[in-house]
Amino acid sequence: MGDIARMKIGTCGAFLLFAVVPAVALAQSAAAPGSSPERAEARQKLRTACAADIQKFCTNIERAKGAMRACLEQNQASLTSECNAARAERAAARAKDKS
Repeated sequence: MGDIARMKIGTCGAFLLFAVVPAVALAQSAAAPGSSPERAEARQKLRTACAADIQKFCTNIERAKGAMRACLEQNQASLTSECNAARAERAAARAKDKS
């Protein structure tokens, strides 16, 4: 095998290494421990459905554990129906994970 062929193989190997390792790390970080795909999907739906309500009612709330949920709960009567539906779906996914 010539030097050029070895260099091409080495370059391809390095490329694969640098492409695959970050992708695997990203996939592992996306799935939080103890979190099901349904729960992650419900969380994303909640963020999308409640974005305007969060902006309106919870702008100054820190993203600490449970703080945003408490804010939305406190303002439940004023939230859009889409946000309340997404909150119910997320609660059901959370309950399913715990069982």
